[in-house]
Amino acid sequence: MTRLGFCTALVLAGASIVAAQAPAPQRANAAPTRPHAFRPPETFEKYCFECHGASKKKGGVSLDRLIRQSSQSSVGAYWDDWNKVADMLETGQMPPPDDAESFPTDAERAATAAWVRSTLSRYETEHAGDPGRVTVRRLTSAEYGYAIRDLTGIDITVGPDASSDSVGGEGFTNFGDVQFVEDTRIERYLEAAKLAADHAVVGAGPLQFYADAGDTGLELSALSRINALYAAKGFRVVSGEGGRPFGLDRYGKALFVAWYYRHRAALGDPSATIRSLAEKEGISGRFAEHIWLVVNRANTGYPTRATVDGWRNLPAPTSDVAATH
Repeated sequence: MTRLGFCTALVLAGASIVAAQAPAPQRANAAPTRPHAFRPPETFEKYCFECHGASKKKGGVSLDRLIRQSSQSSVGAYWDDWNKVADMLETGQMPPPDDAESFPTDAERAATAAWVRSTLSRYETEHAGDPGRVTVRRLTSAEYGYAIRDLTGIDITVGPDASSDSVGGEGFTNFGDVQFVEDTRIERYLEAAKLAADHAVVGAGPLQFYADAGDTGLELSALSRINALYAAKGFRVVSGEGGRPFGLDRYGKALFVAWYYRHRAALGDPSATIRSLAEKEGISGRFAEHIWLVVNRANTGYPTRATVDGWRNLPAPTSDVAATH
């Protein structure tokens, strides 16, 4: 992952989280419900459309339009309107008793109100567990800061400006309907992502983060690569107080490879090569070849001479003694 890619990922993480329009969870072993036909009683057309029809909308209410809209979409979308209709019928406020001939009987009023209540109740049962519309929301400034800490393992003050984290009527700043993602906020997310990326060491093995990363983190990246190179290929002796040797075991393996190669015919392996033997011992072929050249050099100085003489005096393999590593 490049530094640019890492910054982009952080910006997207801050800009939007959570899926929109969450589907209603399905109840276990529940049979799928079939939509019921929407057939309102004739009471509305008989007593209500004269004042609340398509042409005349007394009080701004059109029952004719409400019925048509509910039949085309769903009763749930107009829940409040239907609830008010039922209240008016049950309390006797509508239709008004202006004309006895246009006034419904108590039985008609009760039946119509019962139809409204049962229709709403049936819709509620069929959609139980449905959260309805869920607004896509973004991370708040605090959530963004917590996410960075969880991802990096260190505390970096990267939270964007919290001044635009509005509090909704519920008292929470993570309420999607009051959150905004304006241009300036995207710029703040980008700056925060760059700051977090400065603490990342990218391109030197697994992605790591350091609290003190210098100016750009490149210094630590270089040091990490150097340490990895020495650990894998290098060797050294103790140097200074507290120094510790590493990689010295490669010498023993390389000297064994040289001894084996020297006596390969006697060992019954005449086709062996230095590089193939080095691969078996887990060292580089180039290093093994270098040691082979050194132990076969005519004139070497001290202290290399002592090691070369010791190698040359190693006993040759015999038929009754098996070679061991």
